[in-house]
Amino acid sequence: MITIGFSSHHAEVLPYARRHMERHQIIILEEPPVPEFLGMLDGRLSIDAYMMTLDSGFPEFERLMCVLLRELHHEGRQVIQIEPYLETLLEIHEILSDGKTPQEIMSDPRLERVYKAEKRATGALLTYYAHSLKAPFDEVVQAVKAFAQADADRLLLRERLRARAIKPLTAHEVEIYVEAGYIHYPLYHYLRKALGRAQRIRVVYLLAPVVRRLGGRRRNMGPGDILTLHYALHGGVFEPTADLLAARSLIYIKLLQKNELLPGASDAPHSEDEVSVNQVVDRLSIEDCRTLFDKIRLLKRERARRVVQAYLGE
Repeated sequence: MITIGFSSHHAEVLPYARRHMERHQIIILEEPPVPEFLGMLDGRLSIDAYMMTLDSGFPEFERLMCVLLRELHHEGRQVIQIEPYLETLLEIHEILSDGKTPQEIMSDPRLERVYKAEKRATGALLTYYAHSLKAPFDEVVQAVKAFAQADADRLLLRERLRARAIKPLTAHEVEIYVEAGYIHYPLYHYLRKALGRAQRIRVVYLLAPVVRRLGGRRRNMGPGDILTLHYALHGGVFEPTADLLAARSLIYIKLLQKNELLPGASDAPHSEDEVSVNQVVDRLSIEDCRTLFDKIRLLKRERARRVVQAYLGE
């Protein structure tokens, strides 16, 4: 059986991840191979030294994950890093840093498809960033939608490549745990297509019990990611719905906590924050978003939250 554990990359997920990982013989991480990884697992390299080789947006999550993976490795689990898209992207960066040209990359079909997908998504993201500073609201909404479409195309390629790389491991007839972020749901469809109905594939949302307790949806995704998944899974979305999700995403990202939070007074601080912000933006019409975006687009998070609360009469 294969279990796909969908979650965020926050420390609060690790107790739930452990419960599922320890029931499987092979654990597949959502990251490209790093040469120092095995040395970290078996103790030849310290976790601190290994962390210095990474460029992580969530360093405490990564550190605690390393502790967990070491324990599972010593208990006999096989831990493997599989993320062909990101691995190929790193290869492209190395080729460019060696002085090679984009034309040389485009001559290799394996590199070309990743290069084109990444270039399109990155270009759309940069356009969104530029528009978000001073463009009219409607133009920013269109920029969000353009990025979501490019990101969906990149996402589908990424999951297709990963499913293809995971498939050979299923020949061992052992239980496999696959780590995946919430937005990577298309991985399930590609694995199902690659492996057929005879292979059991179970989907688990690791933080679903926490999110349900907080009154949120099991995926606990923001409107921008939901829009991207609509494009990825359905090829499109009813235009007024796309506009609304894009507009809400502009408010969501201004209210969301960006700093890494660790469990303490709350055992799931990021989940609490995400649920509370979703509960706010789910109440907003596109006209609400238009009014609020012009008020908060240049504000820091705490002040933006106060403006939105005042607008909603809270």
